[in-house]
Amino acid sequence: MKPTERFKRRYISFSLSLSDKPPAYNEAKEIVHSHFLSFFGESGVSSLAFKLVKYDAISGRGILRCERSRTDEAIFCMACLAGWKGAIARIKPLSTSGTIKRL
Repeated sequence: MKPTERFKRRYISFSLSLSDKPPAYNEAKEIVHSHFLSFFGESGVSSLAFKLVKYDAISGRGILRCERSRTDEAIFCMACLAGWKGAIARIKPLSTSGTIKRL
């Protein structure tokens, strides 16, 4: 694939809490994926090209990758999470960057 055909990536660091405590990795992955899928739908998720890159279950912080032109939509989606399976869940976007190292 040519470099001009690849999508430009942006990384968003976030903090995730489920009932005021950080969830485990598998639960966090399920929360993020199901929320993005319900918010954007399957075609929207594929065009967003998001991926949970890294997540620390102790601190509740993680890094999400998305396409550069859709960063604002991803941040908006993260901020719209209010609950998950009857518990209060929050995703707080912290910062964005073009590289993981800067986050």
